[in-house]
Amino acid sequence: MKNIRVLGIDDSYFVPHKRGKVDIVGVVMRRSGYIDGFLIRKIHVDEMDSTEKIIDMVEGKYEKDIKIVITQGITFGGFNIIDMKEFYEKINKPVIVISRKKPDIDSMISALKLHFDDWEDRARLITSHEIKMIKNGDYEIYIQHEGIGIEDAAKIIREFTIRGAIPEPLRIAHLLASSLHFGESKGKV
Repeated sequence: MKNIRVLGIDDSYFVPHKRGKVDIVGVVMRRSGYIDGFLIRKIHVDEMDSTEKIIDMVEGKYEKDIKIVITQGITFGGFNIIDMKEFYEKINKPVIVISRKKPDIDSMISALKLHFDDWEDRARLITSHEIKMIKNGDYEIYIQHEGIGIEDAAKIIREFTIRGAIPEPLRIAHLLASSLHFGESKGKV
């Protein structure tokens, strides 16, 4: 599996709780660091279409090549939450959700209760997969995973990390996503 390809996904800037659309950006990358391509879809802020749009990304041009999907967090465009189980069941490709800091689930659920009638369904998606800390070089990161074991998920993350805490496909997706909004890349992954 020398040329295993991963799809790394992050979202662009958006105004919280303001209706509209936001770009999600995907980077298809080989283990060697070679980029095969970019994918962009639009999702609705705070709605529930991210799973569908990410499936659409994977089922496109690179479907046969992409073996694993890694995302920057479980939420996109506010509280547009990926359903990891549905994603895996529909396309049979593992998904790994990565966060630099341990997600504050209690605060997230409080925000969901405050803003959404379907807060229980959204909370179920956020809490349905245990958050686990792994070491990636000198860094601790937090992951949730579906369709892949913790050891294999950690191995993939390490193999796709060139420097720092975050795998290169996510780092590049973040840079592209921020430049789509600001005209230049901003912020840390």
